[in-house]
Amino acid sequence: MDKELKTIYAGKETIIKIPEANIMNVVSTHTAPILHNPEEKLKKLLENPIGGKKLVDIVKPGDKVALVSSEYTRMPFTWILAPVVVDLLKKEGVKEKNITLINAPGTHQTEEQQAENPLVKKLYGPLYGKYKMVLHDCDKRDTHTFVGYTSQGTPVWVNKAVAEADVTIGFGELAIHHAAGHCGGGKIILPGVSARATIGSMHRRVMTQKSKYHEEWQQGAWGNDEKNEVRRDIEDAAELAGLSFKIDTVTGRPGELLYDIFAGDFRKEFREGVKTQDKIHGTKIREKTDICIYLSGQRGTTVSGSFLYAPFMADQATKDDGIVIQVVSAENGWAGPGGGWFPPSRMVQSSEEMAWRLTGDIDMCSDLRNIALAWQVKRALELKTTYMVTEYQNKELLQALGMKYITNSFDEALAKALKEKGKDATITVLDQGGYILPPN
Repeated sequence: MDKELKTIYAGKETIIKIPEANIMNVVSTHTAPILHNPEEKLKKLLENPIGGKKLVDIVKPGDKVALVSSEYTRMPFTWILAPVVVDLLKKEGVKEKNITLINAPGTHQTEEQQAENPLVKKLYGPLYGKYKMVLHDCDKRDTHTFVGYTSQGTPVWVNKAVAEADVTIGFGELAIHHAAGHCGGGKIILPGVSARATIGSMHRRVMTQKSKYHEEWQQGAWGNDEKNEVRRDIEDAAELAGLSFKIDTVTGRPGELLYDIFAGDFRKEFREGVKTQDKIHGTKIREKTDICIYLSGQRGTTVSGSFLYAPFMADQATKDDGIVIQVVSAENGWAGPGGGWFPPSRMVQSSEEMAWRLTGDIDMCSDLRNIALAWQVKRALELKTTYMVTEYQNKELLQALGMKYITNSFDEALAKALKEKGKDATITVLDQGGYILPPN
């Protein structure tokens, strides 16, 4: 008997069929109740934060306060939560002129791009236009202040508005992250409002670190403590920058669903929030399987869009000699009109070449973050035999990328994989949106 699974392929809902007896794991996001009154939940957290002091015990009249938010697309719900915080600040005597709103895009956008982006206005909702706004630009050195070195030697430059604030309050989202385990916590500082040199230095650790969470892969929400060198850099930088209080959301897509809020000490609230994030979006697999099928869903409209997590998450689920089947319609081509982190010229390079750029090529230092991402993807593709089900026409490029078999028929790809691994081969299905939890 076949199990029917729904996915989005070429913009349409599609049903794929997989022999039910072969399926060992289905990794997907789970349903959860929506948080209907986030303002009241935050008010309670401000009175009883997770670790650390209450915000009223941190701030005092005359303080300069920076409210730092991750981008709108990260779903921090700043437009709902920040007004609650501002009301409290004003009751504590903080003057409106001393409150600064900061958009924290890391390397994603320049100041000029943010100024033209309507989502920046939406980010702070009713606060926008009433308070000073800073659009962080990682490449404008004169807008940064050096605050010291992390315990691993990463030099930290942060936006001056943060460095000069008496109190810094961050807003973020606890989504899975390719190197830091999850977004959230101190990540609002590094990379959020740090200089590119600091961000690049931190991303080198994606390749070099030796923690137990990284023996197989640096991803999958496994590296959320100090043993993850990326997370350690992030938290050291947040400490150096003076991150006073952090507010993080647990969310769902599509539809911008808000499930829960965590607030308080940026280390403690982060780790507490990740537990809830994992319950909703994580799945513990029984064991690795012979075949892994990755359903890219809405992320699969481009080739490069599917790469952010597909290769290394599939690697986590698959035996060393296993086969990965990526279902990526790519009807918008390689990266679509907006470009992408993984240009073809970079991805046809070997992971060895990328490693050289990560560790020794100073001419590439401004692009270390994207090189680190590309290295992770390329290394995963080199480790596993990968098939791709796609509408993308440039088969030569996909072959150069490392794809061993290319077709527009899922049934054909699955039949070939089962012929290769045997009719009783075990299968893991990775549904875009969910992620793998580490074994005990």
